[in-house]
This record gives sequence, C-alpha cells and structure tokens, in this order.
Amino acid sequence: MNTENPGCLTGVARAVALVVVLPVRLLWDALAWCLGQLWRWILAPVGRALGWLVHHLLVVPLRWLWEWVLAPVGRALWWLFDRVVLVPAAWLWRYVLAPVLRAVWWVVDLLVVTPLGWLWRWVLGPVVRFAGAALAWAWDVAGRILKALGRAVGWVLWHAVGRPLAWLYRTVLTPLGHWLRAWVWAPVAAAARAVRAAAREVRTALFGGPR
Repeated sequence: MNTENPGCLTGVARAVALVVVLPVRLLWDALAWCLGQLWRWILAPVGRALGWLVHHLLVVPLRWLWEWVLAPVGRALWWLFDRVVLVPAAWLWRYVLAPVLRAVWWVVDLLVVTPLGWLWRWVLGPVVRFAGAALAWAWDVAGRILKALGRAVGWVLWHAVGRPLAWLYRTVLTPLGHWLRAWVWAPVAAAARAVRAAAREVRTALFGGPR
C-alpha cells in the first residue's frame, strides 16, 4: 500500500499559503502605510487647519458677540420688557382689573344669579314640576280613554257589521256556494267537457286525427 509523506504535504500546504498570503499581506501593509502617510501629512494638517479656522473665524467671534453684544442686549430688552410691560400689567391686574371684575361679579350675582336661583327654586321649579306631573297624568288618562274608546268602537263595529256579515257568510253565502258548486258549476263544467269532446270528435271525423 502506497502512503504519502505527511511532511511533504505539510511543506506543499505551507508553500501555497505563503504564495497566497504573502502578496495580500504586502498589499495590506502598503495600503496601511499609504493611509498612515496620507493621514499624517495631509488629512491631519488639513483637519487641524480647518479646526483652527473654524475656531478663530466662527467660534471666537460668535462667543465674543454673545458675551459682549447679544447677552447684554437680551438682558437689557428683558429688563425693559419687565419694567414697561410685565410690572405695569401685574399692577393693573392686581389693583384695577381684578377688583373691577370682582365688583362686577358681585353685582351680577346679587342682581341676576341670586334672584334667578331664588325664582327657580321657589317659583319656576315647582311650577315646572307640577306642570310635568299634570302632563304625565293627562297623558296617562288620555291613553286609558283612547284604549277604552277603541275597545268600545271595536265592540260596536263587531256587533253592527262584523257579526251580521259573519252570520250572512255562514248561513247564506256558504250554503249558496255549496249549492251553486253542486247544482250549477258542476253540470256546466260537465256540459263544457262534453261539448269539447264532441267538438274534438267532429274535428277528427272531418279532418282526420293528428298525424
């Protein structure tokens, strides 16, 4: 039985790995070196220069503008707004508008709300409740009257119209119908059937039967 030398196979595998990995590693190291040089000599100086420019051309002027212009102007405007608007408005509300509103509400309560409440409690409320109770009682009585009247009208119509019609149908029309069906319609129907049969026989004799 032939067996391959494990040491030979290991050497071949290492050679293949070296041939494949070495160029990749060299390419990676070259790329990393290039990127490092690019960052060291171009990107980092450019970034620091841009940072210096932004700091000295934008941040510093804005900070100076906020500290020496905007903040003092804002504080001055707020002080002016507080002294010219807020303080007079608060004083006006405290010493003029609030007392006037309280006085107006006191007058309205005294002249309108309290009399209306008293009127509703002692006059309108009882009248409305009494009227509601009276209307409910009248509605109930009217319903009872209408029910009794309906029953009375039904009784009168039944005895005046319904019962005579029922008697007429039961004692006259029903026997008459039975008599007509037995002694009139049945003979007429038989005669009609005989006539149709005779006519069919005559037609057959004259023109022959169906082909």
